[in-house]
Amino acid sequence: MPDTMTQILSSGSPGSKVNIAVLGDGFADGADQTTYNNKVNDLLFNGLFKNDYFFEDIQAFNVYRVNLISVDSGVGTKTYDNGTLLSTVTKNTALGYYYSGSWSHCWLEGGANTSTLVSNALNTWVPDHNLVLILLNNPGFGGCGGGGFAVLPLGITWDTIAHEFGHGLGGFCDEYCETDKTYMGGEPGCVDNTINTNRTTLKWGRFVNPSTPIPTGKGKCADYTEGARPVDWDDNQSVGLFEGAGTLTQGIYRPVINCRMRSNLPPYCPVCYTHMKSLNDAQTQRTFLQVYPGDFNGDGKSDALIHNSNGIMLYRSNGTQLDVQFSVVNLVPGSWQFQAGDKFWTGDFNHDGKDEVLVFNGSDWVMPYLGLLADDGSGGLKLIARYDGSMPGWQFNRNDQFFIGDFNGDGLVDVFVFNGADWSIPYLGMLQSHGTGLTLVRRYDANLPGWQMRPTDQFFVGDFNGDKKADLLVFNGSAWSIPYFGMLASTGSALSMSTRYDGNMPDWQMRPSDQHFVGDFDGDGKADLFVFNGDAWSIAYLGMLKSTGSSLTMTQRYDGNAPGWQMRSHDRHYVADLNGDGKSDLVVFNANDWGPVYLGRMISTGSGLSCDWSADWIGGWHLGTVDNFEPCNYTGIGGKRNLFVHNTNWFGMLKSASPWALDQIYYRWIHNYRYGHNF
Repeated sequence: MPDTMTQILSSGSPGSKVNIAVLGDGFADGADQTTYNNKVNDLLFNGLFKNDYFFEDIQAFNVYRVNLISVDSGVGTKTYDNGTLLSTVTKNTALGYYYSGSWSHCWLEGGANTSTLVSNALNTWVPDHNLVLILLNNPGFGGCGGGGFAVLPLGITWDTIAHEFGHGLGGFCDEYCETDKTYMGGEPGCVDNTINTNRTTLKWGRFVNPSTPIPTGKGKCADYTEGARPVDWDDNQSVGLFEGAGTLTQGIYRPVINCRMRSNLPPYCPVCYTHMKSLNDAQTQRTFLQVYPGDFNGDGKSDALIHNSNGIMLYRSNGTQLDVQFSVVNLVPGSWQFQAGDKFWTGDFNHDGKDEVLVFNGSDWVMPYLGLLADDGSGGLKLIARYDGSMPGWQFNRNDQFFIGDFNGDGLVDVFVFNGADWSIPYLGMLQSHGTGLTLVRRYDANLPGWQMRPTDQFFVGDFNGDKKADLLVFNGSAWSIPYFGMLASTGSALSMSTRYDGNMPDWQMRPSDQHFVGDFDGDGKADLFVFNGDAWSIAYLGMLKSTGSSLTMTQRYDGNAPGWQMRSHDRHYVADLNGDGKSDLVVFNANDWGPVYLGRMISTGSGLSCDWSADWIGGWHLGTVDNFEPCNYTGIGGKRNLFVHNTNWFGMLKSASPWALDQIYYRWIHNYRYGHNF
């Protein structure tokens, strides 16, 4: 059997990622190769990339497994006694390594030609490597690394690799105290060792609470010695200055009592974690642009799904902050391959009290795909249904538009799908959820009841008659000589026209640039309508049109100003019950028409609006033109809605209040430091 290479993790092109090359030595043809493959999978995918930093940033890495065939099974061995070589057993292996089990000899060593053999294998199979992991077919423990290399026997566990990659990728120094000596050198170049005991110039000072004494621990390989240890102290995540590091016991300091660079298994401390994140941030290629709220564990709090290119991350809300729950790149269990063109909708499609994820891609493959992702039982997601190109009665196409709502009242979220661009006539389908997939129950070709469809139709979902079934509202302001607006009631398996408005709605002259927002603003269980136009007239207009169950009546119209808010053309609106009273309110944002940037609340009284606002800064969040908002309920308090706010680099959690309040702000990645932050 010849040598081979297999890419076992694909996150992107080699030039854009950290490329890990895995090589084996002492693995003969046959069963040894199976042992090697299984060990690589166990160490990396059931170990390293399932835990803390590497779990979060899996999207930064490519992994290439190189299967090198050795003549002999097992590597050579050397035996030492107090530094004296007692015996050597040489084997004919692909790379010529020896295992010794001696700490003073770095546990293992290469042979006369090992460096050349390793270099040749890497140049042949993974020339773009950044990190190299070499596994030796020996059951011993230990390992040796440096310069981007980690050489390890089979007796190690994934955390040893994480420690060695801390050296090879992060450039970290060791933080253990193996040798009882005092450090006499200058300031170390690594981020996690120092001789500096000055709080004001300490290189990790931003993570040290002002109440923490500096130094924090003094003496040989010190613990917390300077005063009483705080009751909330965390030996891994609370940062101070502790004597003993870089393998020596005194004269040099580490950031925490116990980091991965001291004893392997604990996560990286805040100093090491932040450095790793910073080093590889560009390789993850992540932003905060694509954010989808949903309660994915059924605890009543909105979590966040964030999509980037070929990966997603789920962040769980605890009511005031988000924490990483799930991270996956490329394939999710059940076989959905994420791509940049994926579009997501969240809702409870199986009535289990948790939100599932509907995902569609019409642009990255030779055919469109629709998938349904559900809870995998461990806080992540798995694919439970996939439709490749078509389903009975509906052929998917790239410009399909999806709208979700329970149109038959059985408690399962269903789907309306519309395509007005890819065929000679427009189509609209009603896809009913049965918990594990979707079934087409009705398709309309060219016409809906009382409505001739056009490619520019705009659709909105809401139960406007209060029968617990999601109905469909449709607007077209451009395809005809006058605008039209229709209210189509769902029977559970079909639609019927309740009312169509031609040119005008009650006390509202429709214009092509009208914007519509569906919400029950009077709390009577029927979806009403907000309509806004800031462009068609000399002043901006906002209307509140109440649903009677079959038609609309004007409750209130604001001309130019609403109480507490001066309307302008660039106002952006989002529907949300901001005070938890069961009535739909409006979030209003304007970053273009004034000097300050405004974020406002338009609180519904049932028959009108009362407004308040915040300008420019909300806590540490600087409102700007690039901000996007997602109504959600991350606090889990009643029906009260909050906001996720996000742009390319920043993510925030805004609590509805007068004025708005900032709970959390994150830059580039979501992580909750015990003290300090990464910006």
